[in-house]
Amino acid sequence: MARDNSARRLFIPAALFNFAAGGLFLFAMPWLAGSMRIELTPSAMPFVHITASAVLLFGWGYWQAGVDPVRNRIAIVMGMVGKIAVVAVAFGHALAGGIGWGLPALTVVDLVFAILFWRFLRAHPAA
Repeated sequence: MARDNSARRLFIPAALFNFAAGGLFLFAMPWLAGSMRIELTPSAMPFVHITASAVLLFGWGYWQAGVDPVRNRIAIVMGMVGKIAVVAVAFGHALAGGIGWGLPALTVVDLVFAILFWRFLRAHPAA
């Protein structure tokens, strides 16, 4: 992969997006759930916090990919697949009528990043 700034310009903002989302999941989930018309029960909070941990972990992986995309290529691939899964789950629940469209709307950012990750991988093939 070329040592240009394209990785930094793509993956650092992706990391910051994940850090912001993970922070919201950890510290503002009741407000976020209410604004997205998602019912949140106290017994669901451990799963919310597990999800927040995964979101933050992926953010750290994107940060690492921004610093060294060659060494952290697997984080890019896993992130792309993970982001597509998040979009599919959110839209699936909204289409089934279980949640409103706030969460799927937010995951459009994940879809854009997944496409950009895919384009980055195609432009910078593995050695």
